Amino acid sequence: MQNKIVLILIVIAIILSLAGIYLARSLPKEVTENLKSLQGIARRLDREVQLLTERVAPYIYTGEAVGYVIEFEDESKFYFAGPTGLSSDLKLIGDYYQPDVAFLPIGNIYTLDPKTAAFAASLVNPTIYTVPSRYASFPELTETPSQFLEELEKYDLRSQPLTFEAGEEQKVIGTKVEWLGHGHWLFESPEGVRILVDPEVRYNPSFPKKYQQLTQLERVDLVLITQGHFDSVSLSDLRKWGQIFDPVFIAPYELGIWLKAKLPAYKIIAVNQGGRISKEELLKLGAGEEKANRLAGITINVVSARHSSSATPESLPTP
Repeated sequence: MQNKIVLILIVIAIILSLAGIYLARSLPKEVTENLKSLQGIARRLDREVQLLTERVAPYIYTGEAVGYVIEFEDESKFYFAGPTGLSSDLKLIGDYYQPDVAFLPIGNIYTLDPKTAAFAASLVNPTIYTVPSRYASFPELTETPSQFLEELEKYDLRSQPLTFEAGEEQKVIGTKVEWLGHGHWLFESPEGVRILVDPEVRYNPSFPKKYQQLTQLERVDLVLITQGHFDSVSLSDLRKWGQIFDPVFIAPYELGIWLKAKLPAYKIIAVNQGGRISKEELLKLGAGEEKANRLAGITINVVSARHSSSATPESLPTP
Protein backbone atom coordinates (compact mmCIF):
# COMPACT_ATOMS: atom_id res chain seq x y z
CA MET A 1 0.00 0.00 0.00
CA GLN A 2 2.81 2.41 0.92
CA ASN A 3 4.59 1.72 -2.37
CA LYS A 4 1.37 2.55 -4.27
CA ILE A 5 1.09 5.86 -2.41
CA VAL A 6 4.69 6.73 -3.31
CA LEU A 7 4.05 5.90 -6.97
CA ILE A 8 0.89 8.04 -7.07
CA LEU A 9 2.70 11.01 -5.52
CA ILE A 10 5.53 10.69 -8.04
CA VAL A 11 3.07 10.66 -10.95
CA ILE A 12 1.25 13.73 -9.57
CA ALA A 13 4.54 15.63 -9.18
CA ILE A 14 5.56 14.81 -12.76
CA ILE A 15 2.18 15.87 -14.17
CA LEU A 16 2.24 19.18 -12.29
CA SER A 17 5.77 19.93 -13.49
CA LEU A 18 4.99 19.14 -17.13
CA ALA A 19 1.75 21.12 -17.03
CA GLY A 20 3.57 24.12 -15.62
CA ILE A 21 6.20 24.03 -18.36
CA TYR A 22 3.57 23.77 -21.11
CA LEU A 23 1.26 26.45 -19.82
CA ALA A 24 4.06 28.86 -19.00
CA ARG A 25 4.81 29.08 -22.71
CA SER A 26 1.24 29.78 -23.81
CA LEU A 27 -0.53 31.86 -21.14
CA PRO A 28 -0.42 35.56 -20.06
CA LYS A 29 2.05 36.81 -17.46
CA GLU A 30 -0.39 36.85 -14.52
CA VAL A 31 -1.28 33.22 -15.17
CA THR A 32 2.34 32.14 -15.50
CA GLU A 33 3.12 33.70 -12.13
CA ASN A 34 0.42 31.55 -10.58
CA LEU A 35 1.88 28.58 -12.35
CA LYS A 36 5.30 29.31 -10.88
CA SER A 37 3.71 29.11 -7.47
CA LEU A 38 2.17 25.81 -8.47
CA GLN A 39 5.56 24.54 -9.60
CA GLY A 40 6.96 25.45 -6.19
CA ILE A 41 4.27 23.30 -4.61
CA ALA A 42 5.22 20.49 -7.00
CA ARG A 43 8.87 20.74 -5.97
CA ARG A 44 7.91 20.56 -2.30
CA LEU A 45 5.71 17.57 -3.08
CA ASP A 46 8.63 15.92 -4.87
CA ARG A 47 10.77 16.39 -1.77
CA GLU A 48 8.04 14.85 0.37
CA VAL A 49 8.00 11.89 -2.02
CA GLN A 50 11.75 11.45 -1.55
CA LEU A 51 11.44 11.53 2.23
CA LEU A 52 8.55 9.08 2.17
CA THR A 53 10.50 6.75 -0.10
CA GLU A 54 13.43 6.76 2.31
CA ARG A 55 11.10 5.87 5.18
CA VAL A 56 9.27 3.01 3.48
CA ALA A 57 12.18 1.66 1.39
CA PRO A 58 15.43 1.98 3.40
CA TYR A 59 17.06 -0.96 1.63
CA ILE A 60 19.13 -0.54 -1.52
CA TYR A 61 18.75 -3.41 -4.01
CA THR A 62 22.10 -4.96 -4.81
CA GLY A 63 21.17 -7.78 -7.15
CA GLU A 64 21.33 -11.47 -6.30
CA ALA A 65 23.69 -13.30 -3.99
CA VAL A 66 26.38 -15.56 -5.46
CA GLY A 67 28.58 -18.45 -4.41
CA TYR A 68 32.13 -19.17 -5.54
CA VAL A 69 34.12 -22.17 -6.72
CA ILE A 70 37.80 -21.42 -6.12
CA GLU A 71 40.33 -23.34 -8.19
CA PHE A 72 43.74 -23.34 -6.49
CA GLU A 73 47.20 -23.78 -7.99
CA ASP A 74 47.26 -27.51 -7.15
CA GLU A 75 43.96 -27.97 -9.07
CA SER A 76 41.94 -28.54 -5.90
CA LYS A 77 38.49 -26.91 -5.91
CA PHE A 78 36.66 -25.36 -2.97
CA TYR A 79 32.96 -24.61 -3.35
CA PHE A 80 31.78 -21.80 -1.09
CA ALA A 81 27.98 -21.80 -1.20
CA GLY A 82 27.59 -18.56 0.72
CA PRO A 83 24.19 -17.83 2.30
CA THR A 84 22.16 -20.06 0.00
CA GLY A 85 18.89 -21.89 0.20
CA LEU A 86 18.02 -25.22 -1.37
CA SER A 87 17.83 -25.42 -5.17
CA SER A 88 18.56 -27.75 -8.07
CA ASP A 89 21.52 -25.49 -8.93
CA LEU A 90 23.47 -27.27 -6.20
CA LYS A 91 23.50 -30.48 -8.23
CA LEU A 92 24.56 -28.63 -11.38
CA ILE A 93 27.42 -27.01 -9.46
CA GLY A 94 28.48 -30.39 -8.12
CA ASP A 95 28.23 -32.16 -11.47
CA TYR A 96 30.08 -29.51 -13.46
CA TYR A 97 32.78 -28.27 -11.07
CA GLN A 98 33.20 -31.48 -9.04
CA PRO A 99 34.52 -29.66 -5.97
CA ASP A 100 36.82 -31.38 -3.49
CA VAL A 101 35.45 -29.36 -0.55
CA ALA A 102 32.03 -27.78 -0.04
CA PHE A 103 31.27 -25.08 2.57
CA LEU A 104 27.51 -25.08 3.27
CA PRO A 105 25.42 -22.91 5.61
CA ILE A 106 23.51 -24.76 8.34
CA GLY A 107 22.22 -21.95 10.59
CA ASN A 108 18.56 -21.94 9.46
CA ILE A 109 16.30 -18.81 9.53
CA TYR A 110 18.21 -17.05 6.72
CA THR A 111 19.79 -20.04 4.95
CA LEU A 112 19.75 -23.84 4.99
CA ASP A 113 19.12 -25.69 8.23
CA PRO A 114 21.06 -28.88 9.13
CA LYS A 115 18.50 -31.18 7.49
CA THR A 116 18.31 -29.34 4.18
CA ALA A 117 22.07 -28.64 4.28
CA ALA A 118 22.72 -32.39 4.45
CA PHE A 119 20.49 -32.92 1.41
CA ALA A 120 22.34 -30.06 -0.31
CA ALA A 121 25.60 -31.88 0.43
CA SER A 122 24.20 -34.95 -1.31
CA LEU A 123 23.46 -32.81 -4.38
CA VAL A 124 26.88 -31.14 -4.49
CA ASN A 125 28.61 -34.40 -3.48
CA PRO A 126 32.14 -33.04 -2.87
CA THR A 127 34.92 -35.59 -3.19
CA ILE A 128 36.77 -35.06 0.10
CA TYR A 129 35.17 -32.79 2.73
CA THR A 130 31.86 -31.14 3.62
CA VAL A 131 32.21 -28.17 5.99
CA PRO A 132 29.34 -26.49 7.92
CA SER A 133 29.24 -22.68 7.99
CA ARG A 134 27.10 -19.70 9.08
CA TYR A 135 26.04 -20.89 12.52
CA ALA A 136 26.75 -20.13 16.22
CA SER A 137 26.97 -16.39 15.64
CA PHE A 138 23.69 -14.49 15.96
CA PRO A 139 21.34 -15.47 18.84
CA GLU A 140 18.67 -16.87 16.52
CA LEU A 141 21.14 -19.22 14.80
CA THR A 142 20.95 -22.06 17.33
CA GLU A 143 21.65 -25.01 15.02
CA THR A 144 24.81 -27.02 15.71
CA PRO A 145 27.32 -29.03 13.64
CA SER A 146 26.31 -32.19 15.52
CA GLN A 147 22.80 -31.87 14.08
CA PHE A 148 24.30 -31.48 10.62
CA LEU A 149 26.60 -34.49 11.03
CA GLU A 150 23.67 -36.61 12.19
CA GLU A 151 21.71 -35.66 9.08
CA LEU A 152 24.70 -36.37 6.83
CA GLU A 153 24.70 -40.00 7.99
CA LYS A 154 21.41 -40.52 6.13
CA TYR A 155 23.21 -40.14 2.80
CA ASP A 156 25.86 -42.26 1.15
CA LEU A 157 28.38 -39.47 0.63
CA ARG A 158 31.92 -39.85 -0.58
CA SER A 159 33.10 -36.85 1.47
CA GLN A 160 33.88 -36.69 5.17
CA PRO A 161 32.52 -33.96 7.46
CA LEU A 162 35.03 -31.41 8.72
CA THR A 163 34.25 -28.85 11.42
CA PHE A 164 36.07 -25.78 12.74
CA GLU A 165 36.04 -23.64 15.85
CA ALA A 166 36.03 -19.87 15.24
CA GLY A 167 39.65 -18.76 14.87
CA GLU A 168 40.87 -22.32 14.19
CA GLU A 169 43.15 -23.06 11.23
CA GLN A 170 43.45 -26.45 9.54
CA LYS A 171 45.27 -27.57 6.43
CA VAL A 172 42.73 -28.88 3.95
CA ILE A 173 44.37 -30.72 1.04
CA GLY A 174 47.10 -28.16 0.18
CA THR A 175 45.33 -25.03 1.44
CA LYS A 176 45.34 -23.48 4.91
CA VAL A 177 41.76 -22.80 6.01
CA GLU A 178 40.68 -20.65 8.95
CA TRP A 179 37.12 -20.00 10.08
CA LEU A 180 36.61 -16.35 11.07
CA GLY A 181 33.16 -17.01 12.49
CA HIS A 182 29.67 -16.82 10.95
CA GLY A 183 30.08 -17.21 7.16
CA HIS A 184 33.60 -15.77 6.92
CA TRP A 185 36.61 -17.83 5.88
CA LEU A 186 40.27 -17.18 5.17
CA PHE A 187 42.14 -19.39 2.70
CA GLU A 188 45.87 -19.45 2.06
CA SER A 189 46.57 -21.26 -1.19
CA PRO A 190 49.47 -23.70 -1.74
CA GLU A 191 51.49 -20.82 -3.22
CA GLY A 192 50.58 -18.35 -0.47
CA VAL A 193 47.71 -16.37 -2.00
CA ARG A 194 45.42 -15.23 0.83
CA ILE A 195 41.70 -15.13 0.03
CA LEU A 196 39.05 -13.78 2.37
CA VAL A 197 35.42 -14.74 1.79
CA ASP A 198 32.98 -12.10 3.10
CA PRO A 199 34.90 -9.32 4.86
CA GLU A 200 32.55 -8.24 7.65
CA VAL A 201 33.98 -7.65 11.14
CA ARG A 202 31.79 -5.07 12.84
CA TYR A 203 28.61 -7.15 12.53
CA ASN A 204 30.20 -10.58 12.87
CA PRO A 205 29.68 -11.51 16.54
CA SER A 206 32.12 -14.41 16.38
CA PHE A 207 34.98 -12.70 14.51
CA PRO A 208 38.18 -13.81 16.33
CA LYS A 209 39.41 -11.21 18.82
CA LYS A 210 43.02 -11.93 17.84
CA TYR A 211 42.31 -10.20 14.50
CA GLN A 212 40.24 -7.25 15.70
CA GLN A 213 42.85 -4.74 14.45
CA LEU A 214 42.98 -6.61 11.10
CA THR A 215 46.71 -5.87 10.75
CA GLN A 216 47.39 -9.14 12.60
CA LEU A 217 46.24 -10.94 9.44
CA GLU A 218 49.44 -9.64 7.77
CA ARG A 219 48.17 -9.88 4.19
CA VAL A 220 44.96 -10.33 2.19
CA ASP A 221 45.26 -10.53 -1.61
CA LEU A 222 41.68 -11.18 -2.69
CA VAL A 223 38.28 -10.58 -1.08
CA LEU A 224 35.21 -12.44 -2.34
CA ILE A 225 31.82 -10.95 -1.38
CA THR A 226 28.69 -13.08 -1.64
CA GLN A 227 25.91 -10.51 -1.01
CA GLY A 228 25.12 -7.06 0.34
CA HIS A 229 23.61 -7.74 3.75
CA PHE A 230 25.40 -6.23 6.74
CA ASP A 231 26.55 -9.64 8.05
CA SER A 232 28.67 -10.04 4.90
CA VAL A 233 29.82 -6.51 4.09
CA SER A 234 29.59 -2.92 5.33
CA LEU A 235 31.17 0.15 3.82
CA SER A 236 33.08 0.99 7.00
CA ASP A 237 34.77 -2.42 7.22
CA LEU A 238 35.32 -2.64 3.48
CA ARG A 239 37.18 0.64 3.65
CA LYS A 240 39.40 -0.73 6.45
CA TRP A 241 40.30 -3.82 4.43
CA GLY A 242 41.11 -1.59 1.47
CA GLN A 243 43.27 0.81 3.48
CA ILE A 244 45.26 -1.90 5.22
CA PHE A 245 45.72 -4.54 2.50
CA ASP A 246 44.60 -2.99 -0.82
CA PRO A 247 43.26 -6.33 -2.11
CA VAL A 248 41.21 -7.04 -5.21
CA PHE A 249 37.51 -7.17 -4.30
CA ILE A 250 35.12 -9.36 -6.30
CA ALA A 251 31.38 -8.86 -5.76
CA PRO A 252 28.05 -9.71 -7.44
CA TYR A 253 27.41 -7.31 -10.31
CA GLU A 254 24.86 -4.84 -8.89
CA LEU A 255 26.56 -4.81 -5.50
CA GLY A 256 29.96 -4.34 -7.16
CA ILE A 257 28.74 -1.35 -9.21
CA TRP A 258 27.26 0.22 -6.07
CA LEU A 259 30.49 -0.35 -4.12
CA LYS A 260 32.57 1.17 -6.93
CA ALA A 261 30.56 4.38 -6.67
CA LYS A 262 30.95 4.47 -2.88
CA LEU A 263 34.61 3.42 -2.67
CA PRO A 264 36.25 4.40 -5.98
CA ALA A 265 39.78 4.20 -4.58
CA TYR A 266 39.77 0.39 -4.44
CA LYS A 267 39.95 -2.39 -7.04
CA ILE A 268 36.34 -3.59 -6.99
CA ILE A 269 35.37 -6.00 -9.76
CA ALA A 270 31.67 -6.53 -10.47
CA VAL A 271 30.87 -10.01 -11.77
CA ASN A 272 27.78 -12.06 -12.52
CA GLN A 273 26.75 -15.68 -12.14
CA GLY A 274 28.50 -17.87 -14.68
CA GLY A 275 31.66 -15.74 -14.78
CA ARG A 276 35.09 -17.36 -14.72
CA ILE A 277 37.75 -14.97 -13.47
CA SER A 278 41.43 -15.75 -14.02
CA LYS A 279 44.51 -13.58 -14.58
CA GLU A 280 43.38 -12.59 -18.09
CA GLU A 281 39.98 -11.36 -16.88
CA LEU A 282 41.55 -9.52 -13.94
CA LEU A 283 43.74 -7.58 -16.36
CA LYS A 284 40.75 -6.79 -18.61
CA LEU A 285 38.74 -5.56 -15.63
CA GLY A 286 41.45 -3.21 -14.39
CA ALA A 287 42.95 -5.08 -11.44
CA GLY A 288 46.46 -4.05 -12.51
CA GLU A 289 49.36 -6.21 -13.65
CA GLU A 290 50.99 -6.59 -10.22
CA LYS A 291 47.78 -7.80 -8.57
CA ALA A 292 46.82 -10.01 -11.52
CA ASN A 293 50.27 -11.65 -11.46
CA ARG A 294 49.92 -12.27 -7.73
CA LEU A 295 46.64 -14.12 -8.37
CA ALA A 296 47.78 -15.79 -11.58
CA GLY A 297 47.43 -19.36 -10.31
CA ILE A 298 43.90 -18.86 -8.99
CA THR A 299 40.62 -19.09 -10.90
CA ILE A 300 37.34 -17.85 -9.41
CA ASN A 301 34.07 -19.29 -10.74
CA VAL A 302 30.95 -17.29 -9.88
CA VAL A 303 27.97 -19.56 -9.24
CA SER A 304 24.35 -19.10 -8.23
CA ALA A 305 23.06 -18.80 -4.67
CA ARG A 306 19.46 -18.62 -3.51
CA HIS A 307 19.46 -15.61 -1.19
CA SER A 308 18.36 -11.98 -1.28
CA SER A 309 20.90 -9.16 -1.39
CA SER A 310 20.52 -5.55 -0.33
CA ALA A 311 22.55 -2.82 1.34
CA THR A 312 20.83 -2.29 4.67
CA PRO A 313 21.00 0.77 6.95
CA GLU A 314 23.71 -0.98 9.00
CA SER A 315 25.85 -1.34 5.88
CA LEU A 316 25.83 2.32 4.95
CA PRO A 317 27.80 4.39 7.52
CA THR A 318 31.41 5.12 6.77
CA PRO A 319 33.97 6.52 9.25
